[in-house]
Amino acid sequence: MKSLTVFFNSDKVYSGIFERNNKGLALLDISSTLDPVNLDDIDDEYSKKAINQLNRNLTTTEHKIEELNVILNNESAFWTIIPGTLDMDESKLKELLELEIKGNNESFNLSDFLFRIYTYGQKDEDDSEMLFVVFIRKSIVENCKKALEITGLDINYITMAQIASQNTIEYNYPDTSHLYDLLINVEDSFCDISLSNNNTTYFYDLIRNDSDESLIEAIESEITKLKANGLSPGNALVIGTNLKKSLLDNLSESLNIEIKRLNSFRLVRANIDDRLREYCIRTSHIYSPVVGGSLNSFDKGKVFEF
Repeated sequence: MKSLTVFFNSDKVYSGIFERNNKGLALLDISSTLDPVNLDDIDDEYSKKAINQLNRNLTTTEHKIEELNVILNNESAFWTIIPGTLDMDESKLKELLELEIKGNNESFNLSDFLFRIYTYGQKDEDDSEMLFVVFIRKSIVENCKKALEITGLDINYITMAQIASQNTIEYNYPDTSHLYDLLINVEDSFCDISLSNNNTTYFYDLIRNDSDESLIEAIESEITKLKANGLSPGNALVIGTNLKKSLLDNLSESLNIEIKRLNSFRLVRANIDDRLREYCIRTSHIYSPVVGGSLNSFDKGKVFEF
């Protein structure tokens, strides 16, 4: 099956066309826009320009797309951790989700959201099971559909970038599947940090990115806490549009674990020309959510809508 994954990030829209069969995943095409799409207002000037650029990219491809996947950044989705299990009573789940929504923004209701819910790897202080919940506004989903209506496809899979990137790690690093994977996503003003194993999230937090020094200090503090809880990272990978070599070098020097730039195409076959191959080498740490969107069969989440 040939699939298109579109990642709506705050700087650009990144997309890739993939084919998955019994030989694994193959990259067929890859591109980005010059401008971002504001998913709260797709009719603004920059959004229109970006959608036109995206449409041009998609109309020039020779591949027949059969599946559409969408990945969102932290500006278009938010998350929380609640007590419970995936098979818990639905009325209790609704009650917990309503409390979370009202605690964040009283103008929203339960019916305004699509939920993607995952089992959380850690238990709470009372040894109770926990859930990791991704909240996606239905208005965002509708604007994604409008922005991508040229494909003629419904959205098959939608989640947030960090979760999709964990799909990418699971596929590309089978040799470290017995270890906890620390994933650091460095963006302009924030940094996502998560710990996962076999695509189950054990830790997730959002850190301010004010400077390299303060960011490294915050990451070091989180790793210390994880180790104290018996969750020592064995594989540490960094992604993000604001990742610079100097930060990567400083992270490696400051932390007592090996830090590597995530190679999103490590085990992905590439049926592309030399120009795009070179582009993939330079941007492999940016396209991890795009690759992960095409690997949605790795996702262990469950979709709820009320």
